[in-house]
Amino acid sequence: MAPRRRQTMPANDPPKTVCLALQGGGAHAAFGWGALDRLLDEVEAGRLRIVAISGTSGGALNGAACTAGLNRSTAHARASLTQLWELVAGNSHWSPVLNWPVSTFHSPREWNVDYNPFVIVQGMAQQVSSPYLAPWLRDQIGTIMDTVIGDYGLLQQPDGQAPQLFVAATNVNRTALRIFGPPDLSSSAPLMASTCFPTLFEAVEIDGEFYWDGGYMANPALDPLLAHGDDLLTVLIDPLVTDGPPTWPRQIVNRINEVSFGASWVLAVRQIGLVNDLIARGFLTGGGYTQKRLHVIRDDALMNEIGAASKDTPSLAFFRALREAGVHAADRWIEAHFDDIGVKSSFDLDDEVKKRLKGTQQAQRAAQ
Repeated sequence: MAPRRRQTMPANDPPKTVCLALQGGGAHAAFGWGALDRLLDEVEAGRLRIVAISGTSGGALNGAACTAGLNRSTAHARASLTQLWELVAGNSHWSPVLNWPVSTFHSPREWNVDYNPFVIVQGMAQQVSSPYLAPWLRDQIGTIMDTVIGDYGLLQQPDGQAPQLFVAATNVNRTALRIFGPPDLSSSAPLMASTCFPTLFEAVEIDGEFYWDGGYMANPALDPLLAHGDDLLTVLIDPLVTDGPPTWPRQIVNRINEVSFGASWVLAVRQIGLVNDLIARGFLTGGGYTQKRLHVIRDDALMNEIGAASKDTPSLAFFRALREAGVHAADRWIEAHFDDIGVKSSFDLDDEVKKRLKGTQQAQRAAQ
Protein backbone atom coordinates (compact mmCIF):
# COMPACT_ATOMS: atom_id res chain seq x y z
CA MET A 1 0.00 0.00 0.00
CA ALA A 2 1.34 3.42 -0.90
CA PRO A 3 1.99 5.66 2.09
CA ARG A 4 -0.48 8.40 2.94
CA ARG A 5 0.79 11.84 2.05
CA ARG A 6 -0.55 15.17 3.14
CA GLN A 7 -1.78 17.29 0.25
CA THR A 8 0.96 19.83 -0.30
CA MET A 9 -0.35 23.15 -1.52
CA PRO A 10 1.77 25.55 -3.55
CA ALA A 11 3.50 28.12 -1.37
CA ASN A 12 2.34 31.71 -1.13
CA ASP A 13 5.15 32.65 1.26
CA PRO A 14 8.93 32.32 0.78
CA PRO A 15 10.11 28.75 1.41
CA LYS A 16 11.34 27.73 4.81
CA THR A 17 15.02 26.75 4.81
CA VAL A 18 16.63 23.78 6.54
CA CYS A 19 19.99 22.06 6.73
CA LEU A 20 19.76 18.27 6.62
CA ALA A 21 21.92 15.85 8.60
CA LEU A 22 21.61 12.29 7.29
CA GLN A 23 22.69 9.40 9.48
CA GLY A 24 24.14 6.21 8.06
CA GLY A 25 23.30 2.64 8.96
CA GLY A 26 23.88 0.20 6.12
CA ALA A 27 20.67 -1.03 4.54
CA HIS A 28 18.68 0.92 7.13
CA ALA A 29 19.75 4.15 5.41
CA ALA A 30 16.98 3.38 2.91
CA PHE A 31 14.74 4.87 5.61
CA GLY A 32 16.50 8.15 4.78
CA TRP A 33 15.60 7.64 1.13
CA GLY A 34 11.94 7.72 2.10
CA ALA A 35 12.33 10.73 4.39
CA LEU A 36 14.05 12.66 1.60
CA ASP A 37 11.38 11.63 -0.88
CA ARG A 38 8.69 13.11 1.37
CA LEU A 39 10.67 16.29 2.01
CA LEU A 40 11.06 16.71 -1.74
CA ASP A 41 7.26 17.10 -1.93
CA GLU A 42 7.65 20.29 0.08
CA VAL A 43 10.60 21.43 -2.05
CA GLU A 44 8.60 20.85 -5.21
CA ALA A 45 5.69 22.87 -3.82
CA GLY A 46 8.01 25.78 -3.03
CA ARG A 47 7.41 25.46 0.72
CA LEU A 48 10.87 24.20 1.64
CA ARG A 49 14.44 24.77 0.55
CA ILE A 50 17.31 22.48 1.56
CA VAL A 51 20.39 24.69 1.74
CA ALA A 52 22.98 22.18 2.96
CA ILE A 53 23.30 18.44 3.57
CA SER A 54 25.74 16.64 5.85
CA GLY A 55 25.82 12.88 5.39
CA THR A 56 27.69 9.90 6.76
CA SER A 57 27.96 6.45 5.20
CA GLY A 58 24.57 5.57 3.69
CA GLY A 59 23.44 9.07 4.58
CA ALA A 60 26.29 10.45 2.47
CA LEU A 61 25.10 8.40 -0.50
CA ASN A 62 21.54 9.66 -0.04
CA GLY A 63 22.83 13.21 0.26
CA ALA A 64 24.98 12.95 -2.85
CA ALA A 65 22.16 11.50 -4.95
CA CYS A 66 19.74 14.14 -3.71
CA THR A 67 22.19 17.02 -4.21
CA ALA A 68 23.13 16.00 -7.73
CA GLY A 69 19.48 15.53 -8.64
CA LEU A 70 18.34 18.86 -7.21
CA ASN A 71 20.77 20.64 -9.52
CA ARG A 72 18.32 19.60 -12.23
CA SER A 73 14.92 19.18 -10.58
CA THR A 74 13.09 17.45 -7.76
CA ALA A 75 12.10 14.74 -10.25
CA HIS A 76 15.78 14.10 -10.97
CA ALA A 77 16.49 13.95 -7.23
CA ARG A 78 13.79 11.30 -6.75
CA ALA A 79 15.05 9.32 -9.73
CA SER A 80 18.65 9.44 -8.47
CA LEU A 81 17.65 8.15 -5.04
CA THR A 82 15.65 5.32 -6.57
CA GLN A 83 18.50 4.43 -8.90
CA LEU A 84 20.95 4.43 -5.98
CA TRP A 85 19.07 1.84 -3.94
CA GLU A 86 18.23 -0.32 -6.94
CA LEU A 87 21.92 -0.44 -7.84
CA VAL A 88 22.97 -1.18 -4.26
CA ALA A 89 20.60 -4.16 -4.24
CA GLY A 90 21.74 -5.34 -7.65
CA ASN A 91 25.48 -5.10 -6.90
CA SER A 92 25.58 -6.59 -3.41
CA HIS A 93 28.11 -9.27 -2.51
CA TRP A 94 25.53 -11.07 -0.36
CA SER A 95 22.47 -12.93 -1.51
CA PRO A 96 19.17 -11.71 -0.01
CA VAL A 97 18.18 -15.36 0.25
CA LEU A 98 20.92 -15.96 2.84
CA ASN A 99 19.82 -12.91 4.81
CA TRP A 100 16.18 -13.93 4.96
CA PRO A 101 14.29 -13.40 8.24
CA VAL A 102 13.39 -16.35 10.40
CA SER A 103 10.12 -14.80 11.62
CA THR A 104 6.87 -15.29 9.71
CA PHE A 105 5.14 -12.28 11.29
CA HIS A 106 3.75 -9.81 8.75
CA SER A 107 5.02 -6.70 10.50
CA PRO A 108 8.27 -4.75 10.61
CA ARG A 109 9.82 -7.58 12.61
CA GLU A 110 9.54 -9.85 9.56
CA TRP A 111 12.78 -8.20 8.41
CA ASN A 112 14.59 -9.01 11.65
CA VAL A 113 17.48 -11.39 10.88
CA ASP A 114 19.13 -11.30 14.32
CA TYR A 115 18.53 -15.05 14.69
CA ASN A 116 19.27 -16.13 11.13
CA PRO A 117 22.08 -18.75 11.49
CA PHE A 118 23.88 -17.58 8.35
CA VAL A 119 23.82 -13.97 9.51
CA ILE A 120 25.23 -14.99 12.90
CA VAL A 121 28.05 -16.94 11.25
CA GLN A 122 28.67 -14.05 8.85
CA GLY A 123 29.04 -11.66 11.79
CA MET A 124 31.45 -14.02 13.54
CA ALA A 125 33.50 -14.41 10.37
CA GLN A 126 33.96 -10.66 10.08
CA GLN A 127 35.71 -10.69 13.47
CA VAL A 128 38.40 -13.14 12.34
CA SER A 129 38.81 -12.20 8.67
CA SER A 130 40.28 -9.26 6.83
CA PRO A 131 39.38 -7.63 3.52
CA TYR A 132 43.10 -7.63 2.74
CA LEU A 133 42.91 -11.43 2.65
CA ALA A 134 40.01 -11.34 0.19
CA PRO A 135 40.96 -8.75 -2.44
CA TRP A 136 38.33 -10.11 -4.82
CA LEU A 137 35.65 -8.47 -2.64
CA ARG A 138 35.72 -5.11 -4.35
CA ASP A 139 33.75 -2.16 -3.03
CA GLN A 140 31.06 -1.41 -5.63
CA ILE A 141 30.10 1.98 -4.18
CA GLY A 142 32.43 3.88 -6.49
CA THR A 143 30.93 2.33 -9.61
CA ILE A 144 27.40 2.80 -8.30
CA MET A 145 27.91 6.47 -7.47
CA ASP A 146 29.62 7.16 -10.78
CA THR A 147 26.43 5.93 -12.44
CA VAL A 148 24.08 7.81 -10.12
CA ILE A 149 25.98 11.14 -10.05
CA GLY A 150 27.43 11.15 -13.54
CA ASP A 151 28.92 14.65 -13.38
CA TYR A 152 30.64 15.34 -10.04
CA GLY A 153 30.61 19.01 -10.90
CA LEU A 154 27.02 18.88 -9.65
CA LEU A 155 28.43 18.30 -6.16
CA GLN A 156 31.26 20.80 -6.53
CA GLN A 157 29.38 23.83 -7.73
CA PRO A 158 25.67 23.46 -6.99
CA ASP A 159 23.36 26.04 -8.48
CA GLY A 160 21.36 28.47 -6.39
CA GLN A 161 18.60 25.97 -5.58
CA ALA A 162 20.72 22.90 -4.79
CA PRO A 163 22.26 22.29 -1.35
CA GLN A 164 25.91 22.30 -0.37
CA LEU A 165 27.04 18.74 0.39
CA PHE A 166 29.38 17.63 3.17
CA VAL A 167 30.57 14.05 3.64
CA ALA A 168 32.15 12.65 6.82
CA ALA A 169 34.94 10.05 6.90
CA THR A 170 37.29 8.74 9.61
CA ASN A 171 41.04 9.12 9.17
CA VAL A 172 42.30 5.70 10.25
CA ASN A 173 45.84 6.63 11.29
CA ARG A 174 45.12 9.98 12.93
CA THR A 175 41.87 9.14 14.77
CA ALA A 176 40.45 12.25 13.16
CA LEU A 177 37.28 13.32 11.43
CA ARG A 178 37.54 14.69 7.91
CA ILE A 179 34.70 16.55 6.28
CA PHE A 180 34.76 16.44 2.49
CA GLY A 181 32.96 19.29 0.81
CA PRO A 182 33.49 21.49 -2.21
CA PRO A 183 36.10 21.41 -3.67
CA ASP A 184 36.87 17.84 -2.42
CA LEU A 185 33.93 16.07 -4.07
CA SER A 186 35.43 15.65 -7.52
CA SER A 187 35.12 11.85 -7.58
CA SER A 188 33.49 8.94 -5.80
CA ALA A 189 36.47 8.54 -3.43
CA PRO A 190 35.03 10.57 -0.50
CA LEU A 191 31.76 8.62 -0.75
CA MET A 192 33.67 5.34 -0.75
CA ALA A 193 35.64 6.56 2.27
CA SER A 194 32.49 7.53 4.17
CA THR A 195 30.95 4.08 3.60
CA CYS A 196 34.08 1.96 4.08
CA PHE A 197 33.20 -0.64 6.71
CA PRO A 198 36.66 -1.91 7.73
CA THR A 199 35.81 -5.59 8.18
CA LEU A 200 34.49 -5.74 4.62
CA PHE A 201 36.60 -3.35 2.55
CA GLU A 202 40.15 -2.04 2.45
CA ALA A 203 40.68 1.50 3.73
CA VAL A 204 40.19 4.14 1.04
CA GLU A 205 43.32 6.17 0.25
CA ILE A 206 42.88 9.86 -0.54
CA ASP A 207 45.87 12.21 -0.79
CA GLY A 208 48.09 9.74 1.04
CA GLU A 209 45.70 9.32 3.98
CA PHE A 210 43.50 6.29 4.71
CA TYR A 211 39.83 6.44 5.61
CA TRP A 212 37.10 4.29 7.11
CA ASP A 213 33.39 4.79 7.64
CA GLY A 214 32.62 8.28 8.90
CA GLY A 215 30.22 6.93 11.51
CA TYR A 216 33.07 6.25 13.92
CA MET A 217 33.64 10.00 14.34
CA ALA A 218 30.41 11.68 13.24
CA ASN A 219 27.08 10.09 12.43
CA PRO A 220 26.22 12.58 11.06
CA ALA A 221 28.36 15.71 11.46
CA LEU A 222 26.45 18.86 12.43
CA ASP A 223 29.33 21.37 12.48
CA PRO A 224 29.47 21.85 8.67
CA LEU A 225 25.84 22.95 8.70
CA LEU A 226 26.10 25.68 11.32
CA ALA A 227 27.28 28.35 8.89
CA HIS A 228 24.47 27.61 6.41
CA GLY A 229 21.31 27.88 8.47
CA ASP A 230 19.68 27.91 11.88
CA ASP A 231 17.28 24.96 11.43
CA LEU A 232 19.06 21.61 11.56
CA LEU A 233 16.89 18.62 10.62
CA THR A 234 18.43 15.21 11.32
CA VAL A 235 17.15 11.96 9.83
CA LEU A 236 18.12 9.38 12.46
CA ILE A 237 18.52 5.72 11.61
CA ASP A 238 19.70 4.08 14.84
CA PRO A 239 17.21 4.18 17.72
CA LEU A 240 17.91 6.59 20.54
CA VAL A 241 15.60 4.69 22.88
CA THR A 242 15.21 0.94 23.41
CA ASP A 243 12.84 -1.04 25.62
CA GLY A 244 15.58 -2.28 27.91
CA PRO A 245 19.10 -3.68 27.99
CA PRO A 246 19.70 -6.39 25.38
CA THR A 247 20.24 -9.91 26.68
CA TRP A 248 21.15 -12.07 23.67
CA PRO A 249 24.79 -11.95 22.48
CA ARG A 250 23.92 -10.63 19.04
CA GLN A 251 21.61 -8.00 20.52
CA ILE A 252 24.35 -6.84 22.89
CA VAL A 253 26.89 -6.45 20.08
CA ASN A 254 24.33 -4.65 17.90
CA ARG A 255 23.41 -2.20 20.65
CA ILE A 256 27.08 -1.51 21.39
CA ASN A 257 27.50 -0.50 17.75
CA GLU A 258 24.35 1.64 17.77
CA VAL A 259 25.40 3.49 20.91
CA SER A 260 28.97 3.97 19.64
CA PHE A 261 27.89 5.25 16.25
CA GLY A 262 25.27 7.57 17.74
CA ALA A 263 27.41 9.01 20.54
CA SER A 264 29.07 11.68 18.39
CA TRP A 265 25.70 13.02 17.23
CA VAL A 266 24.33 13.13 20.77
CA LEU A 267 27.40 15.06 21.95
CA ALA A 268 27.16 17.46 18.99
CA VAL A 269 23.52 18.17 19.83
CA ARG A 270 24.53 18.71 23.45
CA GLN A 271 27.19 21.24 22.40
CA ILE A 272 24.67 23.13 20.28
CA GLY A 273 22.31 23.18 23.24
CA LEU A 274 25.02 24.63 25.48
CA VAL A 275 25.80 27.37 22.96
CA ASN A 276 22.08 28.13 22.67
CA ASP A 277 21.94 28.50 26.46
CA LEU A 278 24.93 30.84 26.49
CA ILE A 279 23.38 32.98 23.76
CA ALA A 280 20.07 33.12 25.63
CA ARG A 281 21.85 34.26 28.80
CA GLY A 282 23.74 36.96 26.95
CA PHE A 283 27.19 35.42 27.40
CA LEU A 284 27.80 35.07 23.65
CA THR A 285 27.22 38.16 21.56
CA GLY A 286 28.54 39.07 18.15
CA GLY A 287 30.88 36.77 16.27
CA GLY A 288 28.04 35.38 14.19
CA TYR A 289 26.54 33.29 16.99
CA THR A 290 22.88 32.50 16.44
CA GLN A 291 20.37 30.23 18.13
CA LYS A 292 20.07 26.88 16.36
CA ARG A 293 16.76 25.05 16.15
CA LEU A 294 16.89 21.27 16.15
CA HIS A 295 14.48 18.87 14.48
CA VAL A 296 14.54 15.08 14.13
CA ILE A 297 12.80 12.56 11.89
CA ARG A 298 13.03 9.08 13.42
CA ASP A 299 11.17 5.85 14.12
CA ASP A 300 12.77 4.14 17.10
CA ALA A 301 10.02 1.53 17.38
CA LEU A 302 10.55 0.35 13.82
CA MET A 303 14.33 0.20 14.13
CA ASN A 304 14.10 -1.75 17.36
CA GLU A 305 11.75 -4.27 15.75
CA ILE A 306 13.80 -4.93 12.63
CA GLY A 307 17.03 -5.36 14.60
CA ALA A 308 20.49 -4.10 13.79
CA ALA A 309 21.67 -7.24 11.95
CA SER A 310 19.35 -6.43 9.03
CA LYS A 311 21.66 -3.54 8.18
CA ASP A 312 23.44 -6.10 6.00
CA THR A 313 20.30 -7.28 4.20
CA PRO A 314 20.70 -6.29 0.50
CA SER A 315 17.07 -6.92 -0.48
CA LEU A 316 15.36 -4.39 -2.75
CA ALA A 317 12.05 -5.36 -1.14
CA PHE A 318 13.55 -4.48 2.24
CA PHE A 319 14.86 -1.16 0.90
CA ARG A 320 11.42 -0.31 -0.42
CA ALA A 321 9.77 -1.22 2.88
CA LEU A 322 12.20 1.07 4.69
CA ARG A 323 11.55 3.79 2.14
CA GLU A 324 7.82 3.60 2.87
CA ALA A 325 8.55 3.79 6.59
CA GLY A 326 10.74 6.84 5.99
CA VAL A 327 7.97 8.53 3.99
CA HIS A 328 5.51 7.90 6.83
CA ALA A 329 7.92 9.19 9.50
CA ALA A 330 8.70 12.35 7.52
CA ASP A 331 5.00 12.88 6.83
CA ARG A 332 4.23 12.68 10.54
CA TRP A 333 7.00 15.15 11.31
CA ILE A 334 5.86 17.58 8.59
CA GLU A 335 2.28 17.50 9.83
CA ALA A 336 3.31 18.06 13.43
CA HIS A 337 6.33 20.32 13.13
CA PHE A 338 6.71 21.93 9.71
CA ASP A 339 5.48 25.24 11.08
CA ASP A 340 8.19 25.08 13.78
CA ILE A 341 10.89 25.67 11.16
CA GLY A 342 12.24 29.16 11.65
CA VAL A 343 10.38 29.48 14.97
CA LYS A 344 11.46 26.89 17.55
CA SER A 345 13.08 23.51 18.01
CA SER A 346 10.83 20.48 17.71
CA PHE A 347 13.44 18.20 19.31
CA ASP A 348 13.46 18.52 23.11
CA LEU A 349 17.06 18.91 24.22
CA ASP A 350 16.27 18.66 27.91
CA ASP A 351 14.43 15.36 27.76
CA GLU A 352 16.31 13.71 24.91
CA VAL A 353 19.90 14.78 25.44
CA LYS A 354 20.77 16.65 28.63
CA LYS A 355 19.11 14.28 31.09
CA ARG A 356 20.05 11.25 28.99
CA LEU A 357 23.73 12.07 29.43
CA LYS A 358 23.20 12.03 33.19
CA GLY A 359 21.80 8.53 32.87
CA THR A 360 18.88 9.02 35.25
CA GLN A 361 15.85 6.77 35.27
CA GLN A 362 13.71 9.89 34.98
CA ALA A 363 15.52 10.76 31.74
CA GLN A 364 14.95 7.29 30.34
CA ARG A 365 11.22 7.48 31.09
CA ALA A 366 10.95 10.98 29.64
CA ALA A 367 12.63 9.86 26.43
CA GLN A 368 10.20 7.01 25.80
